[in-house]
Amino acid sequence: MKQLGEVIKTTRSRNFLVKLKPPLEYDIKNYKVVSEDLILVGVVNDIIGPVYEPYALVKILVPLDKAHEYIGKKLYLVERKEEKDLIKYPED
Repeated sequence: MKQLGEVIKTTRSRNFLVKLKPPLEYDIKNYKVVSEDLILVGVVNDIIGPVYEPYALVKILVPLDKAHEYIGKKLYLVERKEEKDLIKYPED
């Protein structure tokens, strides 16, 4: 598991805008993203911004009324081989 970055805000298109902790060593598109509690919160949808200060758009998978709670929090990238062992799925 690797730190992805910090949530800056939620967008109108129901994404988290996450300031990434560079450098990116590989393409992280479609990787799952978890909170500090290992709860699945989203999937990396796109990488935007300049190379020296990239941002990720993470498609929100938690209920939208709870999404604002993640602003300012750190999110983590789950390696594909770790998915089954680590992730706790959100309760509705």
